[in-house]
Amino acid sequence: MANSSVFDRTIGLMRDRLSLNSLNQRVISGNLANINTPGYAARELSFERTLRESLEEQVLQMVRSNNSHIAPEDPAMAMRSPEIVETGPVDLDQEMLKLSRNSIEYQYIVSLLNKKFTMMKQAIGEGA
Repeated sequence: MANSSVFDRTIGLMRDRLSLNSLNQRVISGNLANINTPGYAARELSFERTLRESLEEQVLQMVRSNNSHIAPEDPAMAMRSPEIVETGPVDLDQEMLKLSRNSIEYQYIVSLLNKKFTMMKQAIGEGA
């Protein structure tokens, strides 16, 4: 989709973010489902922490030390598969907050995509 002339980079980035939101939804739901499971440790995506740190440094530095690693010139690819890390005991309030935030973000991106497609449809219709 990213190489297509009709769909710009913005749509690809929104698609990737929606995929991350879906994964985050599954992780949060798993935490909530296991809230009463003895010994269960809550999990979260480490993507946001890593991205935030790289933005604060204003540089995403990647080193390729093995041929099977992702190439340093493709940091977007690295961000598509975040690591799921354990964070300790499940806190119901925190998980509900994460769930709400994730849901709001998902709905916001979907509304932006709808606006983008509406503008494209309008441009196509007026160009005919």
